[in-house]
Amino acid sequence: MEQGGNANRKPKTRRQKLLRIAAVIAFIVANAVVLYFTARNDFSKNPPKLTQNPFAGRNLLYLLGAVLCLLLALFAETMKFVLMMRRLKERVSVRQAFETVALGKYYDYITPSGAGGQPFQIWDLHAHGYSSGVSSAMALASFVTLQLGFVSVAVVVFTLFSDMADAVGIRIAAYIGLLFYSFVPILIILSAISPKVTARIVGFFVHIGAKLRLVKDPARTVERAETALKRYSDSLKYIAKSPWLLAAMYALSVLYQLALCSIPYFVMRIFGGQIGFWQSLCMCVYVYFSVTIVPTPGNAGAAEGSFYILFNQLDTSGLFWAMLIWRFFTYYSFLLMGLVIYAVRTIERAVKRRRERAE
Repeated sequence: MEQGGNANRKPKTRRQKLLRIAAVIAFIVANAVVLYFTARNDFSKNPPKLTQNPFAGRNLLYLLGAVLCLLLALFAETMKFVLMMRRLKERVSVRQAFETVALGKYYDYITPSGAGGQPFQIWDLHAHGYSSGVSSAMALASFVTLQLGFVSVAVVVFTLFSDMADAVGIRIAAYIGLLFYSFVPILIILSAISPKVTARIVGFFVHIGAKLRLVKDPARTVERAETALKRYSDSLKYIAKSPWLLAAMYALSVLYQLALCSIPYFVMRIFGGQIGFWQSLCMCVYVYFSVTIVPTPGNAGAAEGSFYILFNQLDTSGLFWAMLIWRFFTYYSFLLMGLVIYAVRTIERAVKRRRERAE
């Protein structure tokens, strides 16, 4: 991807602008509706007073545990890029590694189905001096190992701890989500081992999509899918030339997922929820996979609803606030980090231009 690639893009049409505005409105409405019904259900059981502090008498020390989990997750993902930079003999920048992670999550969470993260990471790395090949390899290898790590966690939880989620609907949705989530990593591995088999699998599903009138141009769709899978596969093989690096990235990916899935435990304990750490972690894995197939940015609406369905089984007040804090740490904090990074970069560019004019 070239640094000046954005200059060649066609200006957005009025229809595209309206669709983007509609998507943003739908995103806000989805969040507002779920929060409203969750609050109404929670407050109907324990109506709050207007002057009542929802955090009065709470053990806010557990909030520190949630903060540390978020920091641990960010550390794990940042270290993946630092290790790749060092291994590939590129400029090692902890700041660039962190910003790549944070902005990747930012674009994952503001685009439908999380489709914007990796393309932006590739562009941003290249814009900051890394070659196109290295930028693609780092961003795509990070994505693949992250998916493999989460699939591994889910397989263990769903196999050994299937009784942790009592809601049958959530369990079924989570199992379906696991199938969808595993599809891309499996195809990537297959494309490295047997490209012809992968091409047949892709062609089969595209053919079904064409029959259902979901795919307009089957030949072009197959070509694009095979090209994308080859890029993922090549990137993974590029990194896999160092087995210890691939193993370290996989371990850090598992650590990232476990850290994020640990946050609900600390949040629920703030509000007096009597729940074991492992039970909470397993329930959170079910929540994440049950909303995998929801295409809204950040799984908005579905994630909050699934969280409420699972954790509503607990004998605790303040469930609404617990859900809100959980979403802040696992979703809104990444949006906030992205905005802060953009603000800092804008200020730095303005200062640099001012200094250049002064000279």
